[in-house]
Amino acid sequence: MKLASLFALSLAVIAACGGSKDEPTATAANELTFKTLPYTLKPGDEKYFCYTMDLPADRETVITELTPTYGKATHHFGMYYTIAAEPNGFSECPLLVKETWIPLYGGGVDSGPLKLPQGAGFRLGKGQQILIQLHLLNAGKTDVTDTGAMTMKVVDPATKVTPAGMFGFDNRDLAIPAKAMDVEQVMSCTLPFDMNVFGVFGHMHTKGKSIEVSRGATPGAEILYATPWVFDQQPTVLKSFQAKKGDTVHIRCKWDNPSEMPVKYGESTNDEMCSFVFYYAPYEKLEGCLKMPK
Repeated sequence: MKLASLFALSLAVIAACGGSKDEPTATAANELTFKTLPYTLKPGDEKYFCYTMDLPADRETVITELTPTYGKATHHFGMYYTIAAEPNGFSECPLLVKETWIPLYGGGVDSGPLKLPQGAGFRLGKGQQILIQLHLLNAGKTDVTDTGAMTMKVVDPATKVTPAGMFGFDNRDLAIPAKAMDVEQVMSCTLPFDMNVFGVFGHMHTKGKSIEVSRGATPGAEILYATPWVFDQQPTVLKSFQAKKGDTVHIRCKWDNPSEMPVKYGESTNDEMCSFVFYYAPYEKLEGCLKMPK
């Protein structure tokens, strides 16, 4: 039997057995699904919940598409592989990210699937631990109970793929005065290596007005991506362009703050963010640009 047929058969067997509590379930011959345990939030609750599972121990896993299922009250949804073991199963994890979590997917509100270009993939080792983090906020008046999940489309481990990864931009030097409209903040970043970008994702909170990504000597010189901001619509956008080592990239965010209180950077919905992600190949290493308050 050919290796590809053996691979499909082995996944089908896992599906028939129903998987285990420590491994993703095979939902089809070319899919693995990582489903979280149910969570419950009372009105006003804000939580960071982490869930870990191990990929199959007898082979590498090569992922070519990620499709998240967003549960109710999800503010951020992240999927990572770990380079230092985290607690098995469920744990509370009240922080945005650790240096030992290598990101595969990041989303805001219903950010949708990430499909890698032909020939690209995330190659993960045998038995690799993966982690889903849910940042949850129940802004309603009744309890919320739900689950989250990530479905991974996988291919034969013998398939040669170009490694893919993420490069992030995060502006934490934010100061949005009370009763101020059309407030603009910009961060600039010199890229450390070449990137063939195939997808982008931007993130702000409820006071966001627009987000723009450009490159050149000054912001706006060459627009790479721009959109009005709608908090309930935070899509992962498949967009292709080449970014070169030494390019200066500018992330420009705008907000309207009609409230009586100034707003600064923070992970809660009542705070603000100005973040952006390039999904690119071939992956070099985990790196990004961070602008901190002076």
